[in-house]
Amino acid sequence: MKTLLVSKMATRLWSLASRMGLRNFWWPTLSNRNLTTTPKILAGSTVDTEEIGKFTERANEWWSGSYSALQSMNTLRVPLVRDGILYASGITTKKSSPLKGCKIVDVGCGGGLLSEPLARLGATVTGLDPGEENIAAATEHALQDNEIKNRLNYVCDTIENFSLISAGQFDAVVCSEVIEHVADVQTFVNACVELTKDGGSLFFTTINRTTLSYMLAILAGEYILNILPRGTHDWNKFVQPKELSDMLTALNCRIVSINGMFYNPLTKNWSWCRDSSNNYALHAIK
Repeated sequence: MKTLLVSKMATRLWSLASRMGLRNFWWPTLSNRNLTTTPKILAGSTVDTEEIGKFTERANEWWSGSYSALQSMNTLRVPLVRDGILYASGITTKKSSPLKGCKIVDVGCGGGLLSEPLARLGATVTGLDPGEENIAAATEHALQDNEIKNRLNYVCDTIENFSLISAGQFDAVVCSEVIEHVADVQTFVNACVELTKDGGSLFFTTINRTTLSYMLAILAGEYILNILPRGTHDWNKFVQPKELSDMLTALNCRIVSINGMFYNPLTKNWSWCRDSSNNYALHAIK
């Protein structure tokens, strides 16, 4: 049913784009991932400074409602992380603080939209982000909640630097809506795996690289519905599920699940779906 709805939405968006004069917009070539111009990369880093700038320029908006679609995604990604960690540890009982004693690193944490609810489940959470303004915003907001502020630690650093001093220290590594913004995907995934304990979990949510994702995530999301600012995403940097799975498998990780995610712009709610051609979530165990 949701797959049919997505198809109908795509058809209507194509028609609307034509009426808006967007039909001559650049159209993606699915066979080639490297069509974009060379990103501005810090030497030896996964950080694309232009990508970081997109978010640090709006660091004061993390909790203002500008990222409401990302906040709404917590209805899916928080249970995904919680249940995935419990599954990996063999625990079936969900206590009031089910993640108590768990160490999680939220890679590319931004303003802490996901770090905070994970801390409320009892986990000790490290929010990692290379943007100083993002870390400042996250730290300031966390101080408003006495329940979690002592379980949250925000670090301004790149993942490759952080993995050198924190290898194998985390029960779970969470990378939500981040991998599509990094300069070097393979190096990024390597560092994520390096941070994870043996038997620990890795969680990724991101956008597939398909014609549909171009229509929904970029054309609709940024140019028609204005869910996100124009230029937030570069379609060429989207990562397909098989690409990510192959990288993780090569690093001796086991893929547990890959599920599609659907955002309804009318209700502003997320739900799981079988179709992973746009947004998807992946859980792997090291």
